Amino acid sequence: MLKKIVTLAMAAMMAVALVACGNTAAKPTATPEPVDLAAFAEKYVSEQLMPPLLDTNEDMGKQILDTSYVGLSDLDLEQCLPYVSMMGIKNTEMVLVQTKNADDVAKVKEIFQARMDAMVGGGAFYPETAEIWTNNAEIVEKGNYVAVIVSEDKDAIVEAFNGLFA
Repeated sequence: MLKKIVTLAMAAMMAVALVACGNTAAKPTATPEPVDLAAFAEKYVSEQLMPPLLDTNEDMGKQILDTSYVGLSDLDLEQCLPYVSMMGIKNTEMVLVQTKNADDVAKVKEIFQARMDAMVGGGAFYPETAEIWTNNAEIVEKGNYVAVIVSEDKDAIVEAFNGLFA
């Protein structure tokens, strides 16, 4: 009888120990702070001679955005900062976007890729511009943030953009 009691007590202790070890409460995941894309862009607009921010509330700015990045203004975005060149030899460009969901990330990337393809495929007016779009343009994605960066200093800007999320 004593053996049964000892065996039951040991089994109960093991069960309690297993339950205690397996009871790891899920830690709440911190919601990442939103990234202020305007503060990021401010540095590179002046340093890289990026074009000014398009005012998409004005007809001309909206038309430029709709012509350059077809479909982008149709999306419901958290942030959209287009620094778009109309025409020039040193065609730098940067569009920074925060989407509301993953489906829109894919759409934004498609829109950015279409712009890149168009510029490389004859949309650039000068050979230097086509060369910049061919060799110095990149689409970057970090969660719901997407950017297209066109600059001779693209690698440094991409690295800084990625650093926003480290």
